Amino acid sequence: MSGLADIAFRRAVPGDLPACEEIWRDGLNDYLLPLGEMEIPPDNATLRQLHAHVLATDPELFWVATRPDELGDETLVAFAAAARRGRVWFLSMLFVRPGLQRAGLGRALLERILPVDDAILAVATDAAQPISNGLYASHRMVARMPMFNLVGRPRRRAALPPLPIGLASRRFDNSAPAERDHGLLAELAAVDREVLGFDHPADHDLLRRQGRIGFTYRDDTGRLAGYGYTSEVGRIGPVAVRDAAHLAPVVADLLDAVLPRGASAIWVPGQAAPAVEMLIRAGLRIEGFPVLLGWSRPFADFERYTPMSPGLL
Repeated sequence: MSGLADIAFRRAVPGDLPACEEIWRDGLNDYLLPLGEMEIPPDNATLRQLHAHVLATDPELFWVATRPDELGDETLVAFAAAARRGRVWFLSMLFVRPGLQRAGLGRALLERILPVDDAILAVATDAAQPISNGLYASHRMVARMPMFNLVGRPRRRAALPPLPIGLASRRFDNSAPAERDHGLLAELAAVDREVLGFDHPADHDLLRRQGRIGFTYRDDTGRLAGYGYTSEVGRIGPVAVRDAAHLAPVVADLLDAVLPRGASAIWVPGQAAPAVEMLIRAGLRIEGFPVLLGWSRPFADFERYTPMSPGLL
């Protein structure tokens, strides 16, 4: 730990977020570019929203590491952020400036935000980062399942199954406050608890602020069988269904529920194999390296759920 002699640790404040975005981008480009991957662009509004959201919901779990520059001013060199949702503690991000990764900053930050109770620990980490994967495994977050980023638009429509008979979709967003006022949020929470292991209404609010558009899926008795989000920019997810057989057809429905301006994109866990197979047969492709989902104890049924992103389940 001698490399930490001039390092200070503290909780993050909103003014730190631009530097966190820079560290995130530089950290990814540092290992992706030598592998022939595309450069991460300098501006990422969705990432800034995610950072601000986690800082707002879990300020005690968002920490930064700093050191003085040549003028003695504070400079951010690393950050870590986690989100606590019910019994699940999820590591949203941990990034260190290139050139400083071997100084022990990541471990030091992680140990400051780990829960002291018997929470379930979880993380989504890049498969191309063995050092990070080893760090998380040493804290019981062992990689258990890949998650694939499927990108594109369906070219082979015959591969997309229709919604099962008796299952009907309906759009919900800020243009439909009546439905929300009559218990939809409680219904969404009930599905989340059943499928994901916790409810997260604050994250549903984030999805709406990001411009994602929600759809409910009800059976012929009116019971909520699941929900899903899509958007005009093509991002699909999260999707949650009570019956695993409904995941692939619901994802297929969301592909065209809102016509995107470009390609569609969705993160699909390997456990949801029928949805992965369907999307590839339809013409979407796997983009980039898989993300590895790791956890200390099982908590969700990923045959019935696709996360919103690797940074927030």
